[in-house]
Order: sequence, then C-alpha cells, then structure tokens
Amino acid sequence: MLEISLLLNILIFILTTYTLAHIKGKLNILKYYTYLQNLISLIISLVYSICLIVCMINKTNVPEFARGLRYIATCGLLSTMLIYIVFLGNGKKAPITKDDFLKDFSPVLANILLHYVCPTLSLISFIFFERSIIITNGIWTMLVCIPSCLYWIIYIILSSTKAWKEPYNFSSSKSKVWEILTMILIPVSFIVITIILWNIK
Repeated sequence: MLEISLLLNILIFILTTYTLAHIKGKLNILKYYTYLQNLISLIISLVYSICLIVCMINKTNVPEFARGLRYIATCGLLSTMLIYIVFLGNGKKAPITKDDFLKDFSPVLANILLHYVCPTLSLISFIFFERSIIITNGIWTMLVCIPSCLYWIIYIILSSTKAWKEPYNFSSSKSKVWEILTMILIPVSFIVITIILWNIK
C-alpha cells in the first residue's frame, strides 16, 4: 500500500512542480490561495516521499510526522478545490487565465491539475494507501490550520486597507450578506474538512 502512496505523492510533486514552474511572476504563488496550498503540498510530497523511501530501504516504521504533514497537505488541497467550485463559481469569479502563466502554457490544464487532479490524488493516497502509518497526536489538528489562518488574516487586512488588488474579489459582491456569509463559510468549511479527514484517518 505504501508503495502506491509513494507513487501518488511523486506524481503530485511532478505535476505541481510542472505547473507552478510556468507561473509568470513567482510572487503570485504567495498571493493566490490555490498556488500557495499547492506549493505547500509540493514540499510535503517531496519530504514524505524521501521519508518513505528511506524507511523502506532501512525497513523501519514510517514516523507519525510524515502522515501528519500529509494530513496538512490534503486538507489544504481539498479546501482549495471546495473554495474554487463553491465560492468562486467553478472559477467564474476568479478564473485562472493565460496572463498568470508563461507563454504557451494552458490555463485550462493548470486549473485541472491544481483544482482537481492533485487534490483527488492526495485524498486517495491519504485515505486508502497511508492508513498503516498511525497518527494520533492531536497537535496536527492545530498545525493544519496555520497556513490557511495566516493567509486569510493577511488577505482580510490587505483587502480592507486597500493595500492590494484583491485576488478573489469577495468584497466586490453586490450582496453584502453574501460577502459576509462567504468570509464565514470559508473557514467553517475548512474546519469541517479537517474534522472529517481526522476521523477517517
């Protein structure tokens, strides 16, 4: 089972690296939630894969932190997929365009890889092929929130002070109620994802 998990994580690493390498202006990776979470997933997939290979060679148990990191990555990727589909109208409110990427790289391909393929591969690996790695330390339920909390706190501050051009235009909604509801439902949905994954780990 872990061999399949290794292959899936190497695939996630390759696909994410391939896509993010074509982004025009690498600082945009930190500006957009999708790119940032996929970058975190890329790093975690690399660390996890190396750890898995070393443990397989030495025939030792895979440490808990390896799956703890995978928990963080999977929650982040599923959160980006949910936000993209539900709150951004499947990309209609904040589409990935060719302006985001270097010449001749398809934004349609980037959207498919970052919002659908990588989150799905991560979920499949986490649920079905990593179960032999026991994770019990509840601290992971706190650590998983750090990347998203930091991003959205900074997002709200920069948007409310008009310090940047808001990437997702939540505040431009004609309905103030929908704007407020969106900012509430995004963290709530993230919490629900983390709870569900923790309980089926």
